[in-house]
Amino acid sequence: MSNKKLLAVDLFSGAGGLSLGFLQTGQVEIAAAVENNKSAQKTYKRNHERFERQSCHKIKYFDDIRKIDFKEQIIKDFKNIDLVFGGPPCQGFSNANRQKTELISSNNQLVKEYVRAIEEIAPKAFVMENVKAMSSSKHKFFYSKSDHQEVVNELQLSLNPEKIILGKTTALTDRLIPFLKNSLDTREFSKYILHDKRLFSKISHISRKEKEADLYLAKAEKGLQRYFTDWEQQHDVYWDDSYKDEWVKVGEYLSALEHNDSSKESLFKSLMEIIEIQKILMRMNEITANNIEISDILFDNKYLYIEAKTYSVLDYLTSKFKKLGYAINEEHILNSANFGAPQLRERLLIIGVKKEFVADTQVELPPPIIKEPSHFYTVKDAIEDLEDMVPFTSIGDGTSILKQSKKNNNPLLEYLNGNTDSIENHVMTETTETALSRFKVLEPGQNFHHLDETYKQTYSNPNRTQNTVYLRLNYNMPSGTVLNVRKSMWIHPSKNRAISIREAARLQTFPDDFIFEGSKDSQYQQIGNAVPPLLGRAVAEQVLKYLNHPVENALEKVIKPLNISLSR
Repeated sequence: MSNKKLLAVDLFSGAGGLSLGFLQTGQVEIAAAVENNKSAQKTYKRNHERFERQSCHKIKYFDDIRKIDFKEQIIKDFKNIDLVFGGPPCQGFSNANRQKTELISSNNQLVKEYVRAIEEIAPKAFVMENVKAMSSSKHKFFYSKSDHQEVVNELQLSLNPEKIILGKTTALTDRLIPFLKNSLDTREFSKYILHDKRLFSKISHISRKEKEADLYLAKAEKGLQRYFTDWEQQHDVYWDDSYKDEWVKVGEYLSALEHNDSSKESLFKSLMEIIEIQKILMRMNEITANNIEISDILFDNKYLYIEAKTYSVLDYLTSKFKKLGYAINEEHILNSANFGAPQLRERLLIIGVKKEFVADTQVELPPPIIKEPSHFYTVKDAIEDLEDMVPFTSIGDGTSILKQSKKNNNPLLEYLNGNTDSIENHVMTETTETALSRFKVLEPGQNFHHLDETYKQTYSNPNRTQNTVYLRLNYNMPSGTVLNVRKSMWIHPSKNRAISIREAARLQTFPDDFIFEGSKDSQYQQIGNAVPPLLGRAVAEQVLKYLNHPVENALEKVIKPLNISLSR
């Protein structure tokens, strides 16, 4: 066993939940951290200063992972990096969401940036954390011609046929499809797209407001005046004369001082035609820009779509990591509640260890510390001691509150108290009268859908509201997955107020001496995005075991509930 601490690179570090878990083992130092969000990076820097003081080097900070040459900018300085960990964002693809003009989430490409980092740094071990749904069929890469060598020849991944909806069919679809097919070789769809995004946004907004046509047309005319003088020049090139005719008609309708019912009907008909075709051209431009291989362009009585191929994100990762010489775990899902978090949060984790360190030993996720749901820590365990401390409603109010001295026999709360006698970040979102009226009628465990219809009138479509909105937490149960609880309007279990930033942080198992920076919403978001440090610590201990760096004060001893005997 070596006494030398292992050097780690923290990718997509966020506020630092995963790295805090690794640092709590006492066996790891951070060499570099990569995070593009300025507020999260500020939080990270503030809370890692005390660890940095105990280290023999300064942490190197980077913003955009796509601009990093890991060999030149990290390996050259540190020679060898032992660990890499992080959770690249990965957006699942769904044809159901056709409101977005963007088809391919750029976030998905960040997964491959994480892989590039592993390839260039070649650490002894790595941890990749992500949403549980990454293992589902919705998380996929679109197959491109540039993938052929790696995906087909090297990794031998299965390619799956996929129909990708471009948009709705229109009266011009019969003319549009031949144009799209003939343009595939030149791949110059961008020049046919309306180049002023603000103009496209304005006309798209009008198209959604046919029922309130008079009101919205009156507003739109003022905002569109400057475009009418060169209306026909708003396109660099028109893909078809029939489309140009529709565009000219729209300009004439919008520039008219008065509209009768027949002209409004014609306006909306032409608008819908133009907007749908613009969306299709935007998506084709995106598809060709990403070199996605198209098998065919087809349509039915409702939609125009392409036939393409996809491959699973998880299949790609597991095959690629094995090809790079890592042994990885076969089971991927952990629940934070099994490791002391007072929330039911399932996450996907991949642990990779260079084969020379494990030989034929199977790499596995850490076994649960708290196995029975009846023994899980609850919301009460984490935040009840704060209920009589009235939160501030503004970051600028000064957020330090002296803790009340109470006897504590709760291992989780003892951990959460950290090394501080005061509470910071006990700030909540300000509650409107409408929200407060809803708070008052909801019981623990209830949410927006338990409200009487009279309380839902400010929502245009109440049925689409998620079950996590206006959720009053239950003291006697773990919470659900903590996301941005400000946006979800989570309610305190016993008080008619929102959950504070500090209370959300405790549910995520950030101790009180971990201070968040940035705006109120940014702090809530940083907490929701984070890996619970206790989950990170459990995974860290498992990785360190494979690298022959056992931890003296193991998490099990720190967090095991008093009514459960230690397993060893």
